[in-house]
Amino acid sequence: MEWFDVPLFPLHAVLFPRQRLTLHVFEKRYRTMMEWCWMQNVPFGIVLIQSGREVGDRPVPHRVGTLARLQDMTLFSDGRMVVNVTGRQRFYIAYSAYDGPCLTARVRPLTDVEEPFREIESLVARVRAQFHHYCAARRATKTESWHIPRDPVRLSWVVAAALEMDQVEKQRILSTSRVSERLLYLAVRLDQALHETSGWEEGGQCG
Repeated sequence: MEWFDVPLFPLHAVLFPRQRLTLHVFEKRYRTMMEWCWMQNVPFGIVLIQSGREVGDRPVPHRVGTLARLQDMTLFSDGRMVVNVTGRQRFYIAYSAYDGPCLTARVRPLTDVEEPFREIESLVARVRAQFHHYCAARRATKTESWHIPRDPVRLSWVVAAALEMDQVEKQRILSTSRVSERLLYLAVRLDQALHETSGWEEGGQCG
């Protein structure tokens, strides 16, 4: 696999492939980076911060991140910008350094280990059914509409993006290179989420 260089945007958040994310950018170094990526029509990497802060610091990132493609950009008179991005390919960082004010990294694409569909077909069906019930329960209070893919890889990313988990959990899922492991982990988390939802509906009451 070929290695390539990419500018990084460290966050206290994980971006999954195909996930959409809105970023509020106000530091000059990152505004400049976004403008350059927009003009050159190139992606940048979003990585979860392992240590350090997002603002006014030089944070240390985790080794696995996701390429983000800019979809649109809104500039404000005070210098702030809001950008909407979509997650693309995962990558693994060989090394990173601050080339000027922004973090850049030498990375390579991170791909899944091939697994025959027949070996994970029942797991895919289980997660799709669980996620259908999870979405139905959420629609009582939220307005998101989730498409439930049949493709195992796409399914794992859609479910991972939708579930409420802490960022360390999300990073663990992002870094996993077997879709069967991701789906099995998500199946357990969906079971927990559905159990919690059921418990609230049975025992909770409106005042």
